[in-house]
Amino acid sequence: MFILVAGEDEVGFRIAEAVMSQNHVVFLAPDNLSSARLDRLDVEVVNGSCSSPDVLRRAHVNQADVFIACTPMDEQNIVSCLAAQRLGAKRAICFLNRHGFLNLADDDAALADSLGIDAVVRPAEQLAAEIVQIISIPGALDVRTFHDGKIRMLKYEIDPGAVITQRPLRDIDIPKGVNLVMGLRSGELFIPKGDTLFRAGDKVTAIGTAHGIRTLIFEYLRTKQHASETRRVTVVGGGVVGLAVTRGLEKSGWKVKVIEVDRARCDELALRVNSLVLHGDGTDLDLLDEERIADSSVLIAVTSNDEKNLLVSLLGKHLGIPRIITRADKMVNERLFEKVGIDVVLSARGAALRSVIREVMDSGREMLAEIEHGVVHVLELALPDNFRPLSLAELRPPTFAIVGAIIRDRRAVIPRGHHVLRGGDRVIVFCRTDDEERTRDFFLSQDRLIPRVEAR
Repeated sequence: MFILVAGEDEVGFRIAEAVMSQNHVVFLAPDNLSSARLDRLDVEVVNGSCSSPDVLRRAHVNQADVFIACTPMDEQNIVSCLAAQRLGAKRAICFLNRHGFLNLADDDAALADSLGIDAVVRPAEQLAAEIVQIISIPGALDVRTFHDGKIRMLKYEIDPGAVITQRPLRDIDIPKGVNLVMGLRSGELFIPKGDTLFRAGDKVTAIGTAHGIRTLIFEYLRTKQHASETRRVTVVGGGVVGLAVTRGLEKSGWKVKVIEVDRARCDELALRVNSLVLHGDGTDLDLLDEERIADSSVLIAVTSNDEKNLLVSLLGKHLGIPRIITRADKMVNERLFEKVGIDVVLSARGAALRSVIREVMDSGREMLAEIEHGVVHVLELALPDNFRPLSLAELRPPTFAIVGAIIRDRRAVIPRGHHVLRGGDRVIVFCRTDDEERTRDFFLSQDRLIPRVEAR
């Protein structure tokens, strides 16, 4: 596939990095962009304005399967998408960064259709939606939904004394409709097996039905002593993301306090939300004490400055706030913040990247999600019709890979070892990013080898 990416910051770089291994990628960059980062990309680079027809022709836009406009300037992205399609690009994806810009009743599909482009990506709104979705499940560290919401993925830190820590997995009757697909201990990922004994503080990733996931949380991962959430949340940062998060939480019935350092922005926010808007610095301990921020069950730090978000989050942990969600837009900071104890670290760029990857991947190897900061991909693979029937207990993939769900005849199945894979099934597979190609080959190849089945 020929993909033309028009960008000039971390968003464009990460999109190019994500798709360049399997596609021919041309990066359209402004003349003044530093070449140091571009030199690390295995892509062709064309310099010039992405809204210039002459520059687009020089980049062979007429041959592009997908044109992605992801510069920080919304108007330029729209103009370049329209020009790219007029010049022959098959599909165009347009980034819109400003909150509410060209918003048609919250219907971006209608907006894309009215502009004559294929898809609109709003990084801030997508990040806000991810944050609200995570907060909706008590204690969750990550939440995703697949197959039209019928399948949920959950990441959760196990409580001390939880049922799942008391015996090996084979001796625990994990609820129906749930699969434990990954564990994380001291920074190391592992696939849970029958002899796995989880410990308090381990972070487990599960996939299942909504009912199964809730049963798993309340009966296996947390204890009765776990304090219930008060549905009070503090949002530090009243920018585009902070506004969208506040509105989403208000709709869900949360009591929200917003702290914003800019007085003019506070006045604007006060007219657009029903929550209490406080003018001040989120790192001011006196302000945090005076406003009883420690009573919040969740603290969300979403300013546009990674370092300030980290400081706010560390102060939140010092105050004993149970759950901290932090924005970190620099890729290097995402893992760093988790290493120093921040519960959930997300980025607007990461949310946008996941959306774009889903748009450009073909149906045979669709990537549903990128988790653990890009270390793990969630794939939906269509098994070939001549796939030899094989039970999950017999499956021995040569990589870090596990089947989380099977979609058969439009019905989602959360399988156990006795379930048999058949040709025509679609399987949701979790695998390391480095193992993605070998995982795909294993499930899609006609010449899979089935090793001797060992007793489990």
